[in-house]
Amino acid sequence: MVALVPILVIVAVVLAFARWQMRRGRVAGAEAWRRAPLDGPVTEKPAAGHAGLAPSGFGGLAPDLARWVAAGVISADQADAIVALERGTTGRGGMGGERRVSLLAEALGYVGAVLALAGAGVGLGQSWEDLPVWTRLGIPSTVTALLVLGGFLLRKQEEPAFRRLMSVLWALSVGTAGWALGVLGADVADLEEESVALLIGAGCSVLAASLWLARRFGFQQAALFASLHLLVTSGILSLTTDDSPPMWWFAAAVWLLGVTWAWLGWRDVIAPSWLAVALGCMGAVIGPALGLGDYEWLLAPALVTTGALMAMSIPTRQTPLLALGTIGAFGYITWAVVRYFKDSLGVPLALAIVGAVLLGLAVLAGRLATRNRGRGPLAMRVSPGAPAGQH
Repeated sequence: MVALVPILVIVAVVLAFARWQMRRGRVAGAEAWRRAPLDGPVTEKPAAGHAGLAPSGFGGLAPDLARWVAAGVISADQADAIVALERGTTGRGGMGGERRVSLLAEALGYVGAVLALAGAGVGLGQSWEDLPVWTRLGIPSTVTALLVLGGFLLRKQEEPAFRRLMSVLWALSVGTAGWALGVLGADVADLEEESVALLIGAGCSVLAASLWLARRFGFQQAALFASLHLLVTSGILSLTTDDSPPMWWFAAAVWLLGVTWAWLGWRDVIAPSWLAVALGCMGAVIGPALGLGDYEWLLAPALVTTGALMAMSIPTRQTPLLALGTIGAFGYITWAVVRYFKDSLGVPLALAIVGAVLLGLAVLAGRLATRNRGRGPLAMRVSPGAPAGQH
C-alpha cells in the first residue's frame, strides 16, 4: 500500500490541475478560424489598426486564416499565434471575453507534476527491492495506462495548453512503458540484457508510433525517433552473440536512420516536417562520431554530411541547416587537426589552426546566412492533401 501512495499523488495532481484549468473556461477564440468558411469574403485592410480585423472583433481575419491553413501556407499553431498577437489573448483573455490558460498557470502545473514525480521516485527507490516482482511490474504499467488515458481525455481540447499537456503526458507514457517492459524482461522473464533492450525498444516504438499516428505532435515524433534508435541499436547487439559488434555498425545505423528521417520529413511523410528534418540532420551529424575514435575513416562521411548540409542551406534558404552543418564541420575538423597534427606541429600551433578554421567557418556561415536572408525564407514543402496543423 505504501508503494501506491506516489501513484495516487501523481494522479491527484494531474487531475486537479486539469480540472482547475477547465473551470477557468474552455477557449475557442484563438481557433475560431477553424470554423470560418473557406470561401468567406476577404475584408479590406483598414486604414488604421490591425489588418483584417473588424472593429467588433475577429471579423475578416478568420476566413483568411482558414484559407491559409488549408492551402498549407501556415500551420494551425501559427494561425493561433497570429490571432493571439492581434487580439492580445496570450495570458490575458480570449475571444469573446473568455479567459485563456496563462503560461504561468501552465508552468506551475508542470512544476507540480515534476515535484510529484520526484517524490514518487524517491519513495519507490527506498523500498523498490523489497516489493514483490508483480508489484514492481504493476506500478509502471499502471502509471503508463494513466498517462495514456489522461492524454486521451484531453485529445479533443482546443485550448493550446491542454494540447501541450496531452503531448507531454503521452511522451512520458513512452518512458514509463519502457520502464515496465524492462521490469518484465529482467525480473519476470529473466532475459539477457540484449534481449531486454530489444524488448524495450520494440515496445516503446510500437506505443510511440501509435500515439504519433493519433496526434502528430512534436513530442510524439521525438519519442518515436528515440524509440527507434533504441530498437536499432539493441537489434544490432542481439545479432552478435559471442563478440560485441564493431562501433562503426552503430555509427552507420544512427547515420542512416538520421538521413532517412530527414528525407521523410522533407517529403512531408513525417509531421511536423521541420522537426523531422532537424532531428534527422542532427542524427546524421552525430552518427559518425560514435565510432570515430576506433575507425578514422568515419571522418570522411562525417565531413561529407556536414558539407552537404551547408550546401543544401543555400538553395533551400534554411539557416538551421547551415548552423548545424557549420557546428558539425568545426567539431570534426578540430578533432582531425588535434589527432593528426598535435605531435608534428605542437599543441599551440594546432590550436591556432583550429582557431583559423573556426574563423573561416564563421565568415562562411555569416555570408551564407546573409545570402539566405536576402532571398527570403523558403517554406517547407507541404503536401496538398496533408491535414492542417501537421506541418
